[in-house]
Amino acid sequence: MKYVIIGNSAAAIGAVEGIRQVDSDGEITIISKEPYHTYSRPLIYYLLYGKTDEQRMKYRKDDFYEKMKCNTIFGKAVTKINDKLQQVLLDDGTVISYDKLLVATGSEPFIPPMNGLDTVDKKFTFMSLDDAKGLEKSLSPDSKVLIIGAGLIGLKCAEGISRKVGKITVVDLADRILSSILDEEAAQIVQEHIEKYNIEFILNSSVKSFSGNTAVLSDGRKIDFDVLVIAVG
Repeated sequence: MKYVIIGNSAAAIGAVEGIRQVDSDGEITIISKEPYHTYSRPLIYYLLYGKTDEQRMKYRKDDFYEKMKCNTIFGKAVTKINDKLQQVLLDDGTVISYDKLLVATGSEPFIPPMNGLDTVDKKFTFMSLDDAKGLEKSLSPDSKVLIIGAGLIGLKCAEGISRKVGKITVVDLADRILSSILDEEAAQIVQEHIEKYNIEFILNSSVKSFSGNTAVLSDGRKIDFDVLVIAVG
């Protein structure tokens, strides 16, 4: 039996372990567009904050793939699935055949349409190790960072970089931070705590457009920044 798994995070690793409980000899191929050993995505915040390193972020031990007898194709993306021929096509033209296929790629960051976003030079999402690495390289002690989104992803990003930059501004359309999980009273308590770390919140507002490193909000206000992080979902 040939198993192909697209993805290399928690769901994919769980599937590998489940397969090996019932099939010790089947051929397993893991395909991931990221070039890394499986790692815990929530820990990218701790990496930026300095509480962990890439080795400790790994979701399984270094010899996991070898012990599980997995073929790995990292740094390659699947561009097409041909279910009739039971094949996947990679971005380098390679064709991989399968008997059983699992798509376990997880979610993708949502980037809302905003006029002028293409004029922003340093812009990032915050859901992968590459995001964290790219963001860290762009920061300096004087950087002004604009984060769009006051949910868990945006706030974890803000906390992770708070000691590395000069100022952080967080903009969110909701009337409070963490609006999906906190009521007004709880949100206010958390916000007041976070604001002690030189993090400013602009709520009940959204970014209407960009002109280079200037964001124009829905109420007409303008925010100058050096680095943009989009963390809206």
